[in-house]
Amino acid sequence: AAMEALIFAPNRYPSHAWTVDKMAAVINASIAARVAAPKRVPARRSFFGKSVVGADPVRAQKARFAPPRAASDDQAQVIKPINGDPFIGMLETPVTSAPIVANFLSNLPAYRTGVSPLTRGVEVGLAHGFFLTGPFIKLGPLRMTESAELAGCLSGAGLVIILTACLSIYGATAFQTEDPIGVKTLSGRDVGRDPVQSEDGWAKFTSGWLVGGLSGVAWSYFLTQVLPYYS
Repeated sequence: AAMEALIFAPNRYPSHAWTVDKMAAVINASIAARVAAPKRVPARRSFFGKSVVGADPVRAQKARFAPPRAASDDQAQVIKPINGDPFIGMLETPVTSAPIVANFLSNLPAYRTGVSPLTRGVEVGLAHGFFLTGPFIKLGPLRMTESAELAGCLSGAGLVIILTACLSIYGATAFQTEDPIGVKTLSGRDVGRDPVQSEDGWAKFTSGWLVGGLSGVAWSYFLTQVLPYYS
């Protein structure tokens, strides 16, 4: 562009207007255009391939922005509502959904819905009444006396009676009225209520707990008097 200005300048301007000042202005404009033009940076070959001289290889790369993704897209959801229904109010985890854990919980008396509440209360009471006497016998204030077994078993029986009163109070306050709607899933399917979760069923469970707990205490005292290796 500067050379064209120098060659064709006499044709554009009259001879008397073509002066040294105008030639200097054209030259300065061409120099300014060269300085303002982007320079081409030579490339050099490095160990990892071609790179730009004097440029940071990290900054020289073109920035790429990936759209944000949710964490659930990258990995499978481990904890989720049971049966995919959040209204049941229970979560399904790798521990609770394992077959061995599910079978163990299903065989516990508290979750065996096919057994009557009275029988379930007896089973729970037998287990608790039998094991409650041990701490009182070995850690009670009369543990160093000859009547340690009797005192421990009486203390266990007293604790069973106290827990029976607590169960009765809970049943009287928790099951005053029945829900007319019942329990339903997200799809509208009715879920059968556990017979224990009612006023009559809880009363039977409490009665079975009292009988089973006292029977467990009596069986524990019998074993402390009969077993030859007990000391």
